[in-house]
Amino acid sequence: MTKPEIRMNDEIRMTNDEKRPPSSFVIRHSSFIRISGFGILVFLTLLLGCDKAPANNSLTIYTSVDQPVAEPILKAFKKKTGIKVNARYDTEANKSVGLAERLRAEKDHPQADVWWGNEIFLTINLASDGCLVAYDSPSSTDIPAKFKAADHRWAASGMRVRVIAWNTSHPTRESIIPFKVEDLKAEWLKNKIVMARPVAGTTAGHVAALYSIWGDAKADAYFKALHDNGIKLVGGNSIVAQGVGSQQFWAGLTDNDDVDAAIAAGGDVSPVLPDQKPDESGTLAIPCTVGQVAGTTQTAAAHQLIDYLLSKEVEQQLIAAKFVKYSVRAGPGEIRTMDVDYPKAAAILPQATRRATAILEGRE
Repeated sequence: MTKPEIRMNDEIRMTNDEKRPPSSFVIRHSSFIRISGFGILVFLTLLLGCDKAPANNSLTIYTSVDQPVAEPILKAFKKKTGIKVNARYDTEANKSVGLAERLRAEKDHPQADVWWGNEIFLTINLASDGCLVAYDSPSSTDIPAKFKAADHRWAASGMRVRVIAWNTSHPTRESIIPFKVEDLKAEWLKNKIVMARPVAGTTAGHVAALYSIWGDAKADAYFKALHDNGIKLVGGNSIVAQGVGSQQFWAGLTDNDDVDAAIAAGGDVSPVLPDQKPDESGTLAIPCTVGQVAGTTQTAAAHQLIDYLLSKEVEQQLIAAKFVKYSVRAGPGEIRTMDVDYPKAAAILPQATRRATAILEGRE
């Protein structure tokens, strides 16, 4: 009984030996598996990356600069560098704020590479919140210190100014045109004044600047007087200029570019620079701003775009398009501008705008 049992085991071993490949084959086969695995990994990497442009060939920018103004500039950049720029624009009623909040929400997984704001206050706050990182652009060397961050997280190019939009068909003497922002409290303008709701964009910045310069008591009293004078709150600065140009209102607070656009559209409106006498505070200058988004993986391309947007060439294009009025490099000339501490105003902007809005809407 023992021999057949041994014979059976021998047969089993022999069968297994016949099935087992030579050692040299095993080595070659293992190497093939490793090489094939590497090849598959490379193939999958290329396959997964085929929908994504090369790191230096595509950027995403969040901008509140008006799309008709920004698009030609970004197209010219692509023609010059070969780098495509995908732009995300904000709406008029939500100017700057929507994109700023989007940047904050995406802070841990950024989707944008560059920020191009149409004002300065939200940009300062984005930098303070860690949404922008330092980049000392060579294009900013001739920009005054007031218009760039000491830590290089943002720099400015091109200034708009706040104006009083005045209806040119008003049957009155020039002597009673509102030449100061405080003139909008005048009784003869009751129910004929307008401004954008101060929750976004340059209007929010203007409110914060007034609180920072005047203090809470005077600013509160001013906005209470505007409320009592029947001021109308609308969805954006362009609506202010259009409303004045169509004689729905006699005067309103807005930006120079919105008045220029209303004039071009045939509106009966002209811009009045407020507070220009030697003993007056001057009008608020609001520069456009550019910064690098924290966490971008396309640093070199982002730097090229920032350099371009901060260049003298682009600043002149913004002026020619009548989007901005003055150069940050040359300054506003003889125009008196408000001596505002931009970082201070930016710091109080959230509470200032909430307070002013509540007063203007009659909730305080």
